Amino acid sequence: MRKLALTMTCTACVFSAFGVFARWLQNMTAFEENGLYIPGSLWGIVLTLLYIAGAAVFFGFTRYYKKNLSLACAPDPGVAFAGSGLLHKLIYLAVALIMAAGSVMLLITAGDAEAPLGMDFSGLLRILALLGLLAAGGFLGLAGGANGSEAPDGSPKQAGFCLASTLPIALCCFWLIVSYRQDAVTSVVWSYAPEILAISCSLLAFYYVAGHAYGRARPFATIFFCSLGAFLCFVTLPDERLIAQQIMFVGMAGMQLFLSWMLISGLRRREEILSRYPNAPATEDLDDEVPPPRPEDEFEPMGPGSEEGEDSFVELPEEYIGPGTAETKDGEEK
Repeated sequence: MRKLALTMTCTACVFSAFGVFARWLQNMTAFEENGLYIPGSLWGIVLTLLYIAGAAVFFGFTRYYKKNLSLACAPDPGVAFAGSGLLHKLIYLAVALIMAAGSVMLLITAGDAEAPLGMDFSGLLRILALLGLLAAGGFLGLAGGANGSEAPDGSPKQAGFCLASTLPIALCCFWLIVSYRQDAVTSVVWSYAPEILAISCSLLAFYYVAGHAYGRARPFATIFFCSLGAFLCFVTLPDERLIAQQIMFVGMAGMQLFLSWMLISGLRRREEILSRYPNAPATEDLDDEVPPPRPEDEFEPMGPGSEEGEDSFVELPEEYIGPGTAETKDGEEK
């Protein structure tokens, strides 16, 4: 499955390279000196087509994994995202370090952010930096804790997975608020749309990652949004912002690429997953194996039309029937 993971990751990186190039040329040629956008700009159209093509390709990959290859993932996050080896540890440590470094830099340089007259975003940016540090720690706990051993329901390990997977979601939610506040007075949509799309898609990616910890795994949605979110995060890099935030975007893209890689690498044939986890809760990749109930199985047949007929009915003696409150046609109580 590592070939599949390599293919998906390389595809995301290729789209990211073209997206960064298109966004850079758009910033160079599609805006007037006063900041207004030039309608019908070629590179705006190219970037839009890249967005659509990237989403279509990632969706096609995930459909191929699910429908054609009949793959599924383990319902336990400790197994689904499991990895081993020195290189595995070095990669997730490097990604967490990038996010932590960007957060520390933002904590120091938050006062240098540009803001309209009478507005100050340094407080919001420092809170964002603290959430970035927590998200780096959460990613470290999620990647390091997924060592191939299962996390039983209610165990401290499962609680740790739940907490660790929630922290990046909190970062993205607050980052959306900060981005909205910073661009509230901006009338040019193309000035902030790529950043909003990147944060929103990353939020969905981490939301689906957290679903694995909370027993609501949707692996193919996770793979799709992680790949698309990483692509969108890279596209925002040519924009003007604090270098610390640029580093945080790189770290967030790296987190999503790493989680997507590990999840794809852990996919197995559906039959193998079902044989290993026969009592696993239904997920989007396993629920196809559970046949829907037939209407005739919902209720037990009774009455003249049943197979057994009226002879199988048992009439209860009056001594077992208490006084009722139903009324007869004459209005008397039975």
